Amino acid sequence: MYKMYLGINEGEEGFILPVLPEKIEFNESGDNKTFDIVNLGEVSTINKPKLTQISFESYFPKNVGPYVSSEQLFSPDVYIFKIKEWREKQQKVRFIFTGSPLDINNLFTIESLKLTEKGGEVGDIYYSIELKMYKPYAAQKVVIDDKKDNTNKAIVKAKPPRPVEKPKQKTHTVVSGDTLWHIAKRYLGNGARYPEIAKINNIKNPNLIYPGQVFKIP
Repeated sequence: MYKMYLGINEGEEGFILPVLPEKIEFNESGDNKTFDIVNLGEVSTINKPKLTQISFESYFPKNVGPYVSSEQLFSPDVYIFKIKEWREKQQKVRFIFTGSPLDINNLFTIESLKLTEKGGEVGDIYYSIELKMYKPYAAQKVVIDDKKDNTNKAIVKAKPPRPVEKPKQKTHTVVSGDTLWHIAKRYLGNGARYPEIAKINNIKNPNLIYPGQVFKIP
C-alpha cells in the first residue's frame, strides 16, 4: 500500500498524508549547455543533472472516510500550519514515498504550496505542493600543520665551499739584455719599482743579474 510522509528532525515531527494524490510527478531535468562556436557550429557540454523536483496535488479532508489512508487524521489547519511553519523556519523536510517502484526517502525543500477551498466541500482544503531535493554542502576547512614532518621533501645537501686557490706566482727568466728596471716596467708598469723585485728575490746588487736567473714577480 502506498504511503507518503512529510516531516522534520528525522521523524520526530511530521505526518502521513491523509489522502494519496492521483499522480506524483518527478522532474529530473539535465543541466547541459550549448554554445555556438565560430567555424564549428553548435556544441554541447554535459553536466550533472539538476536537483530532482517532485510535485503532486491532493487535499486535507475534514472528515474521516474510506479515502483516508492514514491511521490518524488531523484537522486540515494542523497540516497547513505545520507546512507553513517549516517553510518559515527554513526547515528541510523528509519526504518518504513507499510501496512503489519509485521509493523515495530523501531531504527536500518546500518550493511552493498552493491552497484552495472549493464550494460545497466546506472544511476540506485542496493543495498542490512542489518539493526540490536538498543537497547538503559546506565549505571545507583546510588546516596547515607547520610542525608536520614532511618526509617527502627533497633534501638538498649544501656543497662544501670550494677551496680558495692561491694565484700562481709570476716569474721571469732573465735573458740577455734584461735589467731589473725593464722587468719592473714590463710586469709592474713602472720601472722605478725594481727594488720590489730585488727584495722578494734577495738580490743584493740590482745591477748584477745574469741570463737564466728566475725572478719572482710581486
